[in-house]
Amino acid sequence: MADHVEKGDIYFFYRPKVNVEKIDSLDDIQRLHMVLVPDDAQNARLFLVGKKRMPDIVKGKSRSTQREWMMNDMTGKPQDIGEALAPMEYETKTRGEQEQGEAIPAGDGRYVIFERDNSSRLAYRLFSPEKPGKAQHELGILAEASYVISVRNPAIDVPGFPDSKPNYPKRLQDKFADKRWIDIDDGKLLDYESAQFLMIGAHAELSEEGVTITGKPNLFKTLGLKKREWPTDALESGKLAEPHMQPEITEPKGDRSKGGERGGKAASATASAAGITKALKGTGFPCSKADLIKQAKANQAAKEVIEVLNELPGRRYETMADVQKALGEIR
Repeated sequence: MADHVEKGDIYFFYRPKVNVEKIDSLDDIQRLHMVLVPDDAQNARLFLVGKKRMPDIVKGKSRSTQREWMMNDMTGKPQDIGEALAPMEYETKTRGEQEQGEAIPAGDGRYVIFERDNSSRLAYRLFSPEKPGKAQHELGILAEASYVISVRNPAIDVPGFPDSKPNYPKRLQDKFADKRWIDIDDGKLLDYESAQFLMIGAHAELSEEGVTITGKPNLFKTLGLKKREWPTDALESGKLAEPHMQPEITEPKGDRSKGGERGGKAASATASAAGITKALKGTGFPCSKADLIKQAKANQAAKEVIEVLNELPGRRYETMADVQKALGEIR
């Protein structure tokens, strides 16, 4: 195998649709997330996978014709990624209180990014569940797989891809020149929120790539999650599991003048995506940027959170998902 660009743990999570009570198929799922945690790195990445499933891999062909996009939704400490996967609760002006169930773990394994045949590849081997079931089948998660993966030049519009753009430093932006896509020869290309990637199925058996994947993942410990609190049916037996956790509501506490905790877990003192979501607890949608700032202040959000909200575009926000998308545009 060619020299690898990076390796680490890979986790898959699916987020149910708002207020869903039972999950029977892909139609009941709102989004699929993939988490990459590089070895010996302080940060992890949370990716949004387009069309809610991994690209198909056609047996007997080195590459499938199905192409799919993936976007960096958040980069931060592994524990911050874990918080972003927790259940959410918010108010809307037209539909009242809405709940979004926790993102449910559907697979953990090890991955490697490497270069082969003038392309970059992302390959993984699943450790849990031992045998993929209905959940993994619906989401296109295989026991092992490899994909050709390229990163999109944010300076060039690509039909069918999100409009959000990463804020690459000049060193990385210069790698693109006038190309629409480039290979991933530097893991830093994956680190920037709103960075977008093209994936094409390559092989369903890693032996065809000559890839050896070693190590042992530890999803719950790495992301700082308490295993007993999370649904594990999909992870352990491949069954589609429903969310069962309640959004956490914590009354504001702490003395701000003494640097105490501001709002506890309901109003995080960090400006991470998870912290901002919690700082906006109780927001009535649809709303304006001013409404978001007002709610964050009412929740005693940290100064860093208010500063980020002030940078948001001055437009109407229909849902929390709209806010998250806007955050990706400015970070």
